[in-house]
This record gives sequence, C-alpha cells and structure tokens, in this order.
Amino acid sequence: MKLKKLVSGILATTAIFGCVGTLTACETAHPEVRITIAFEGEEYELNYTLYRKFAPATTAHFLKLAEEGYYDGLCVHDYADSRLYTGAYSYDANEDDNGGLVYKKYYEIVKNYENFPISVYTEDNEPTYTLCGEFSDNHFEWEKGEVKKEEYGSLTMFYTDKSTNDDRISVDHPDSDDRLARDYKDNSATSQFFISLTSTTKSNSKYCTFALLEEDDVEVLDDLKEAIEAYLSDNDEGSEDVTLDVDEDDMYVGEYKYQATYTVLASPITIKTVEVTKT
Repeated sequence: MKLKKLVSGILATTAIFGCVGTLTACETAHPEVRITIAFEGEEYELNYTLYRKFAPATTAHFLKLAEEGYYDGLCVHDYADSRLYTGAYSYDANEDDNGGLVYKKYYEIVKNYENFPISVYTEDNEPTYTLCGEFSDNHFEWEKGEVKKEEYGSLTMFYTDKSTNDDRISVDHPDSDDRLARDYKDNSATSQFFISLTSTTKSNSKYCTFALLEEDDVEVLDDLKEAIEAYLSDNDEGSEDVTLDVDEDDMYVGEYKYQATYTVLASPITIKTVEVTKT
C-alpha cells in the first residue's frame, strides 16, 4: 500500500512539473465556458463544452477572447427564429442610428492582446488576426473523426459573407506541417458567433460548430427563447431591421463594401459575461 501511494505521488509530481514547461500538455480536450445572458430583467446561464480536438484553432481563438473579457457586455445584434447572432456589437439606447448597435473595434483591441493565437497570415507572413475556417467548404478534412454538428444550443463561429473577395492568404492547419494557401473569404472570422435555436441536428459545411450546450441547460435556453417570443408577441414595435456596413476595419476590405441586415430587438439581449470555467 505504501509503495502504491509512493508511486502515485511520483506520477502526480511528474505531471505537475510537466505542465510547467508547456501549456499545451496541460490543456484539456474539452474546455468549458459559461455564458450568462440578460434579457428583460432575467439572467440565463448556459454552460458549454468546447471541442479542441475537432476545432483547435476555433477553440483557442474563442477562449482567448473570453478570457480577455472581450464578449462581456455585447448584445445579440441579430435575432432570427433559428439563431442568436452575437460577438460584434454592444447596445446603446441613446444611439439613434443603426438600431442602437455600436460596433466593437475588433482589430484595434485584439492586436494588443499578448499571446493572441494566430492561424491566418498575409502573403508577407503578417498576422491578419482573423480565424481559419475549420469546415469542409474550406478544405478542412479531419482524420481524427467527424466534426461537431450544429444542434440546439450549439455555438458556431460566424463570419460576414466576403464571397466577392478573391484575396489569398495562408493558414496553419493542425494536420499539416506546412502553411496552406487559402481564400481569405473563408478564413476571415473575427469574434462573431451564433447560438443555434434549431431543433434538428445538421451538418454545416460552411461554418465551424465548436461547442455544445450541456444537457442540463437545455431548459434554460428554452426559457430564454420563450421569453423572446413572448416579448415580440406583446410588442408590435419590439424589433427593427437595420442595414449597416460591416467589418470596415478589416485589413482586406479595400474596394469591397460589405453590408448586412440585422433584426435588432428594442429590448437588448445582452451577453453579460462569457466565463471560462475549465481550460
């Protein structure tokens, strides 16, 4: 018994010192985050499991933004029956333009973050601070198994449609030792993601789903969805559609002008915090 305890102690000590030299060795395959959403005086806590194995770059990118508090205080800037879009705007009721949406200047902020995970580079080997698209339409095929599917409550990284952009960049791929030439339009995600409200599970070849809602919190999301639906039912002017220029600070915007139309609620759905609970 004493020998067994001694061996266990040695192994534990070895594991601890092994973590000192490299963070990667200590990272778990399934980090966890808690997203607290505020709406109409109520708070809704949603706990998520992230999948580093299937979406390593996306997971690292999202965790860094969460750890830095980037998402705290932003709002759901676009509401649709099947998705809640967030991660780019805060809400200011005193702003008369753009439905009260105030863009958070992504590039200006993240360039100052230490150890920001980089996966996309210019042809001159400079970081773009965008995220590589870990999905099949971007030629990402995984030998490690099937990617996660979009399902009720899941988190999926989103990027503005840049289909008219023909710029080329290079990306790091975890299954390759070489950087791969890719189209910028599929590797231009910044901070936006959406929470799926669809009741069916489906494959998504255009975006990367990287986190699934804990089963115990499905009812919490149900409650939030019902509260939003009740609010819109009781308020004839509870939402408005606004069209804005987006990603104007993107280094590759150039001659391209990208616009998006958002459905904005008069009573904001606020992302109060995104807290990393397990790394």
